[in-house]
Amino acid sequence: MKCSQCGNELKDNERYCSVCGTPVEPAGQGVSQAETWSQPETMTAPGTGFGAGSGLEGGEPPKSKKKTGIIIGAVAAAAVAVGGLVFAMNQKDPKEIVIAAFENICPEGQVSPMEELFGSSAFMENAKAADAEASVTVVMDSCSDSEVDQFSGSGFRITGKYDKTNKRGAANIGVIYKDMDLANLDGYFDESAIMVMFPELSSRVFTIDISDGLTERIKNSPILGPALEYQGIDVEGFSEYMESLTEQIESGENAVLDFEALMTRYREGTQAQEKFKEALMVEKGEKGTFLMDGQEAQCSGYKVTVSKESMMEFLRSTTDFFLNDQELKDQYLKQLEQSVKMAELMGGGYAGITAADLYDESVEDITGAVEEMIDFLDNSLTDVNMEVYVDKKGRLAAVMGTTVVNGEDMDEPVNVAFDFRLQGGSYLTQNMTADITLTQQEEIKLSMIRQGTYDGKRLTCDISVDLSMDGADAFDGGVVWTGTYDSEGGDYNMGLSVTSDNELMLELSLAGVVDELEKGTVFHTDVDQFKIDLMDGTETITFSGEYSYKPLSEELSPLEGEAFDVLAAGEEEWQSVFMEFYMGVMRLMSQLSL
Repeated sequence: MKCSQCGNELKDNERYCSVCGTPVEPAGQGVSQAETWSQPETMTAPGTGFGAGSGLEGGEPPKSKKKTGIIIGAVAAAAVAVGGLVFAMNQKDPKEIVIAAFENICPEGQVSPMEELFGSSAFMENAKAADAEASVTVVMDSCSDSEVDQFSGSGFRITGKYDKTNKRGAANIGVIYKDMDLANLDGYFDESAIMVMFPELSSRVFTIDISDGLTERIKNSPILGPALEYQGIDVEGFSEYMESLTEQIESGENAVLDFEALMTRYREGTQAQEKFKEALMVEKGEKGTFLMDGQEAQCSGYKVTVSKESMMEFLRSTTDFFLNDQELKDQYLKQLEQSVKMAELMGGGYAGITAADLYDESVEDITGAVEEMIDFLDNSLTDVNMEVYVDKKGRLAAVMGTTVVNGEDMDEPVNVAFDFRLQGGSYLTQNMTADITLTQQEEIKLSMIRQGTYDGKRLTCDISVDLSMDGADAFDGGVVWTGTYDSEGGDYNMGLSVTSDNELMLELSLAGVVDELEKGTVFHTDVDQFKIDLMDGTETITFSGEYSYKPLSEELSPLEGEAFDVLAAGEEEWQSVFMEFYMGVMRLMSQLSL
């Protein structure tokens, strides 16, 4: 049997359709709905109160299908209303979605291959505070120019060691000639002395005592004192200035610009960013499909308009802040004061002009240049219309837009079109493309493609930048960078090429192996080949070498040898030094048969 209402296949002895609930009519009996629902006897469950008069007595039919449909419809409508409300409450404002996508292009905690492979931030911190030593060696292997190639095997070696704990440092610069150490310059310094030595040329250790009393030693120097006085240099003032500057450096008063603190003051001290965001006009647009993480992804589209007024307001607010930030002004003024003081001590000066005068003049010049630029932009910019696409993870996938620059001094407007696509990878910007086209009478196009991979062990990165221009001044050139690194074997290859109108102008290639690495503390690499090709390879030169960085391996000690007091030495002593150096050079040349 089948249900008379919906046609569902019915089971034996089934009284109601399991799909639509319609009572089953036995074949050939034509029993009415009321008769089917009637009950010959009424069973009353103890304590339920159901029985006679309860509305469930035998013979009374159930509610009609019409009423049942109304109830079901009402429940469905309520469910849809509640679901719609929940959906609506979870939908973000399009403007918020677009702003969040731009703000999170480089989010905190994103994958950083250089950090994971090398511990780059730890290396930077150690370079600032740890006791360490570093060295680099470069040797020429061959050259296409025969005159230069005869010096193959020659190069240099530089080593630097710094004991920050005890405020000591040492350095060595070695000259290599045809795989042989030719000459060296050794240096050392601590809080009391600076020492320099040329062991192959002289046994003397040239020393300057920089402890207390330096000013008097300079003034009383038989050679340096009169020379400084002749130049009009204030020795005492210069010494006091250097001592003051040293104290400022050690105390941190003369620290470099704290960029993070500056930007914090900018965000807190101006509403430029907030006002710019408020002025954005964003509405839903068409969806689009873009390549993300190696796969096609469906992205939500948004139409964004950046008004000229909002751009100009942002520029003016930002400029006003940086021109009037008191800490930035104080630091700049302090630097000018040091420059003026140094010039005065060195016998120069600014013809009675003070640091404050220089500051006012500089600020006036900067302000004038900025105002001129803003006026130009105000007269030439128009609204920027963009299409922005965001993937399901809230990541920026693409930005495409157009605008027009129409200055008063332009013969005709410049049409600007741009197309940026972030294609992700191990982080959002690992793969991306960018195109900017300027069209006036001629078309200028700048294109960039970045491609890379990273799986935790192997890192690749390829970047190409092309610039083309048509018309009378047609040009086509570009720069290509390639690089790979395999952490398991330590092998790396890097290359850089520059082309112009399909001709190779310069090509650099570097290959080697990182054979020692402790993230953030130890690094050593052998450079197997560093090759330079010029003009389509017609001129070539190759080098090899090594580089290392590691914690300080030994205690630094003053140089040993015959002390030579640079400040106290007289004319005869210096003449003796010059003669010793001359004889040392002649001795080296004879050994090299030069």
